[in-house]
Amino acid sequence: MSSYPFLHPGDALPNAVIAASKTRKIAFLVGSPLSMQERADAPQVPGVSAMVTLIREHIPAESQATFDAERPHHKANEYQWAMHFLQGRGEKTAAERVVREAVLRARLDRQKDGAATDEQLDQDYLGWVLPPATEHLGKLLVGQADKFGPVLTTNFDPLISASIKAAGGDFHRTLVVNDSPFGHTTPSSNSTHIIHLHGYWHKSPTLHTGAQLTRNRDQVAAELVQILQNHTLVVVGYGGWDDIFTKTLSAIDGDRHKDVDILWAFYNEEDDAILEARYRNLFNKVPNLRGNTGLRCYRGINCHKFFPELRKRFGASIAPQSPPSSTVRQPPPSIPIASAPGAPGAATSHPSSAAKLPEPVPSASDRPTSPSVPKTDGTGSTPRSGSRRILPFAAAALVAGGIAAVWPSPSKGVSNDVFVVQTPRNLRPVQPQPPTTTAPVPVPASTLRSVRQQHQVVAASDAERGTRVSQLPRGRYAFVPMSAVPTYNANTPIYGPIQEGIELHRALSDGSLYFVGYADAPTITALGYPNPAPIVITPTPSSRRAQVASIPVSRMATAEVRMDKGTRVLVLHLN
Repeated sequence: MSSYPFLHPGDALPNAVIAASKTRKIAFLVGSPLSMQERADAPQVPGVSAMVTLIREHIPAESQATFDAERPHHKANEYQWAMHFLQGRGEKTAAERVVREAVLRARLDRQKDGAATDEQLDQDYLGWVLPPATEHLGKLLVGQADKFGPVLTTNFDPLISASIKAAGGDFHRTLVVNDSPFGHTTPSSNSTHIIHLHGYWHKSPTLHTGAQLTRNRDQVAAELVQILQNHTLVVVGYGGWDDIFTKTLSAIDGDRHKDVDILWAFYNEEDDAILEARYRNLFNKVPNLRGNTGLRCYRGINCHKFFPELRKRFGASIAPQSPPSSTVRQPPPSIPIASAPGAPGAATSHPSSAAKLPEPVPSASDRPTSPSVPKTDGTGSTPRSGSRRILPFAAAALVAGGIAAVWPSPSKGVSNDVFVVQTPRNLRPVQPQPPTTTAPVPVPASTLRSVRQQHQVVAASDAERGTRVSQLPRGRYAFVPMSAVPTYNANTPIYGPIQEGIELHRALSDGSLYFVGYADAPTITALGYPNPAPIVITPTPSSRRAQVASIPVSRMATAEVRMDKGTRVLVLHLN
């Protein structure tokens, strides 16, 4: 444990958020406390202890004694343990049934819901009881859309969505349960992006156990890194599970990812040593972030008081919070699963100023001010060196390549749900080797065909391509998702033609690797210079960027995805 103080007082957190919002957008990561009320008898999604009790009710009677005997030995992760216990002894869909029942306990009047389907309940936004934290978070996201968003959550429920609707806003929901990029969807300009990291109660699998939560999901990790690089992330009500988020944090390089800025709120009002001991597992995973101020921690944060205070600090007039009505009934212990006909089984640094360099990297004033992911801030201020922002992919109702499926909605024709499904991969177990990337700067060619001829490459077939960069044969090309380039390495996934895929060539002559995209004339000229320069390319041509650029991977120092006048671009900083 550290012998130096590292916790900041809770009243300093709003000041830190305000300061950060002047230069970049604020993203949130929130957990289960935002779905809980301060009163135990109010409608709400159960907390951990109550969830474990609910899980027990779904365990076969003959196994409940074993459950009771083993439970005291798993206090550190009793929810994950309980779900694992249930999955081993209950029916296949038992976990989803538990999640569904838990989420529906946050309904305003379950008796009036009658035989409504899960989809109808999900879209009945005024029928959900909003805890104070969630209510004010929704108002903050709608009222300060240029400063806040996206929202990451480990919760399965629709309360954040409902809070945004109640505040007069709109949302775009992505359910991340497989290993696929989730930046391929583009919310509208007045929409907040909500990303459910562990799944959703309706029309989605849900993740609970350690094996489910910690499995490798490289593309999801790459998207999380983009959010961390382009936003200040405020973490509230999340204790640092062993999941994809903390796994991504543990891989963050404090020197390479200098723009990472995480403000982590802890509920406990405790001394440094006590709180550090309580969260030892989390802190042991992020030593690099703590060492370079990439992680700042705050104690004594009650989420139901923090979000109203934050809104007030941003100029909102906050009415005194009245206590929940004493007449509010505790919801009945269950709701008939069969009452939802047709419900699915799954529920619950700045560029060099040398002459003739390419046009400046897109500035903040060029970028949209939408609260959605992956949008950037709209302050119009000059970006700091290295400051990055998350940006969206081209909008589409249906994303090509099976990336997302959009379901119908009675009110708008399509719903707000985007379900991220796993991209098919070719299975060819080849031991990865570091790719050869040393190559001289080529003479840029004017057409894609001539670049391919120069590198002597043809498209790799499914059988020969492999699944990652190290497996791409000489004389072949494949595609890397633009969102994966910032975290490029020998194990970066490769595919056949995909939406927003950057072409990757492995030259036949020496095995050198090249990124190939479309650029403007100044960029093509700058590629011949030996000095560092920012290179802006896109996967597809446009009237502004119509020339083909070939960039040796060996010259790439860092990369980031940004928005430039409405277009999602890849910015490569070369050495």
